[in-house]
Amino acid sequence: MRDYLLFCSYCSSYTLLHSYDKENGAFLGEYSLLHNDYTRNSIVLNKFLLAHLGHTIRSIPSQTDDYREIICNASHFLENDIDKYVEESRDRAKYNERDRKSEREIGQVQLYLIEHLLSHELQVLNQVRATTPAEGQVILGKELGMKQSLDLVHRVMNDKQFE
Repeated sequence: MRDYLLFCSYCSSYTLLHSYDKENGAFLGEYSLLHNDYTRNSIVLNKFLLAHLGHTIRSIPSQTDDYREIICNASHFLENDIDKYVEESRDRAKYNERDRKSEREIGQVQLYLIEHLLSHELQVLNQVRATTPAEGQVILGKELGMKQSLDLVHRVMNDKQFE
């Protein structure tokens, strides 16, 4: 996998994009030794582009002489703030994971409520007595529909994908 950097020849400053993550459709971003992680967002890239508006910016692939020369001689843009941005990115990822888990738990509670309501409605239907054969057929149809609905809810609840 190839890494990249952006270099402003006017300021002799660069920012590392690192490799492109096809799954997320973005570069991994700057790397923090302190957190042993990438920013995984484009905040440093955006700040770099805004700070160098109107300047000549080149993208440099890794494994080239230009890449090595720039890393050794040019200044690293926002080098002292990278740890902070990585930490913010990690905190945001944790928050998103917590939010996703909360949404899943709410969905599971809703499923249990639906199951309870359908079971209650089925019990009510079982106690109803028909006065005519036609009414008996309607009640039987409702009962079968409730049982199928309950079966569907149970299949969803037992599906490992939804745990």
